[in-house]
Amino acid sequence: MTSSPSPIFTSLAVVGLSVATLFGAFKLKTLWEHVQRDWTASTATQAQTAQELEALRQSLKEKEAEVKETADVAASREKEIEELLTQARHVEEELVAIREENKTLSQRTGVLGGQKERLAAELHTTKTEHKHTVELLEMRTAELKGAEMYLTKADLLSNVEVVSLLENLNSEIMQIAASMTEELPIEEKKIDLEGKEQESDEMREAYARAEDTVGPRMAELLKLSEHHEEPILVQLAVQASMTAYTHWIISSWVFETPEDEHMLSEIYARVREAEEQAVSGRWRQLTRKHLQRMLANEPDLSLDMLGAITNIFLTAGLKDTPEMAYERIISRFGSRVAVVMKLAVELNRHIGEGITSCDLEALYIAPDIVYDPTTMEDAIGTGSAEEETIICTTDLGLVRAEKVAGTRGDWKEAVLLKPKVVLYSGIAGIVKDTDSPL
Repeated sequence: MTSSPSPIFTSLAVVGLSVATLFGAFKLKTLWEHVQRDWTASTATQAQTAQELEALRQSLKEKEAEVKETADVAASREKEIEELLTQARHVEEELVAIREENKTLSQRTGVLGGQKERLAAELHTTKTEHKHTVELLEMRTAELKGAEMYLTKADLLSNVEVVSLLENLNSEIMQIAASMTEELPIEEKKIDLEGKEQESDEMREAYARAEDTVGPRMAELLKLSEHHEEPILVQLAVQASMTAYTHWIISSWVFETPEDEHMLSEIYARVREAEEQAVSGRWRQLTRKHLQRMLANEPDLSLDMLGAITNIFLTAGLKDTPEMAYERIISRFGSRVAVVMKLAVELNRHIGEGITSCDLEALYIAPDIVYDPTTMEDAIGTGSAEEETIICTTDLGLVRAEKVAGTRGDWKEAVLLKPKVVLYSGIAGIVKDTDSPL
């Protein structure tokens, strides 16, 4: 049988257990507190660590982003570097090409330098020539303006006005001729036994000069016909003489010798043929103007005409010496003949200098030309149907000639005033009793 513990032991045991329990509880509490403190500290540390870890993670992400960005930048830089290297190679290749081209250009520059010097010299020459050309052009332009002003200048007179002036001249000549035959009567001629009028050397000379003026047929009629009763032949001869002389004056260039007149007429004929009307007309205008102004003293043209008229009267039978006849005619009719000469000279200037759009020419028909009613007028007006030659011209006509533009020697001509001529049929009744063979 087992014996039971004693109460003291039991009490001691209980007390010891209680003390042990209390001590253990105290230690447990202390340990628990330590554990709690450690856990709290550990929790705080863990929280801090977690925060730090999170911060590290965030920093890592940022670093990774930076690394990625850096890597991207690096890749981009590598690509750029590669491109730059490629460009550098291209540039180097271009540089080599440029150097080659530069070398070529340098050579070309040398060649061009020589060309430049040559061209500079040529340019200088060209500029000099251009300057001279411009100066010449300006001079020619001024000349052309002046030429245009003159070439396009209107005529100073119309054709109708010139016709009127010529008709006035013809009328004045006729009146003077009629007055002369009235105031210088011719006596009946003395015929020798052989039927010939007694002639002196002076008479023969007067007759020869009359032939030159009015033609041989009229001179013969004057010599062989009687004029004491009907002096119409003398009047016609005086008219013919004055008409021939005024025709020469109107057509004359310088009132000089026939040789000079012929030379100038030949020159003008060539100018008319080669040049346009305006040019040839202007040439004629200037030539006549300046040639006639060159005369120191304008000749007294009436003296020669008065001498020719004197020869007409002497041939017709005027019983005066040549000197006396000349003095009678000049004293009585000198002033009137001078008026005729003045009219003729004015016509010379009007036709020669005042008209350039065409050529106006006084129309005189030489003796022994076949009568043409389309260009002539019968002065007596008998109207002969037979073809016959004229004896003389008593009234001047006027013909107009204008060159056809763009041609050489083609002309448009028109008779503005027919010259009046004497036909033998018109004076046949007057000379029927003469021994003239006409």
